[in-house]
Amino acid sequence: MHIAVLGASRNTGKAVVEQALERGIRVTILARSPARLTFSDEQRARLDVVEGDATVKADVARAIAGADVVVFSLGAKVGLGGTADMGVESAAAPLLLEAIRESRDRGSWPRIVMVSSTGVDSMRDVPLVLRPLYALLLRTPHRHKAAAEAAIRASGVPYTLVRPALLTHGPRTAKYRAGPDVAGYTVSRSDVAHFVLEQCVEADKWPNGAVAIAY
Repeated sequence: MHIAVLGASRNTGKAVVEQALERGIRVTILARSPARLTFSDEQRARLDVVEGDATVKADVARAIAGADVVVFSLGAKVGLGGTADMGVESAAAPLLLEAIRESRDRGSWPRIVMVSSTGVDSMRDVPLVLRPLYALLLRTPHRHKAAAEAAIRASGVPYTLVRPALLTHGPRTAKYRAGPDVAGYTVSRSDVAHFVLEQCVEADKWPNGAVAIAY
């Protein structure tokens, strides 16, 4: 198994990389600044690192070459102000899809597993008490995630959209609920990474659809 991870330098993407290496999965990551990566020396020795930008198609194509699955975990830091990365998901998704289509001509057709968010298309699965927080902090990030989701859905490329509840830095428990209609307050990034690898990478339990995950 060989996966490529976009958005591997921090948070959920980094957890996916670390846990994939634990499982013996070959991992390639795309990084704008490889020298700033915070993986251990042992992890770095086992990683394939491609220097480049997720909004440059040629860089993306190099990073996903030969991968069975692409984990798309891009996203801006959430806050009241904008960041330089705001909108990276909606900018990068079409380029990734183009790169995958072109790779098909060379005999490769990787699946996409996108780490998105609960509440992207509806507040139905967001607990009532959290809705003001989502509306205040996540309205713009969710707009970009929704655009990326729409592009992936329409592409014809096999995919899974993973929609976690409010993310925390808690430990990996491997005890969570997952399903199309799951609602909950929080889930740790480590458990999202576990779910991505267990049910979406090594297995393909949620093909061509969206799945929510929460405690």
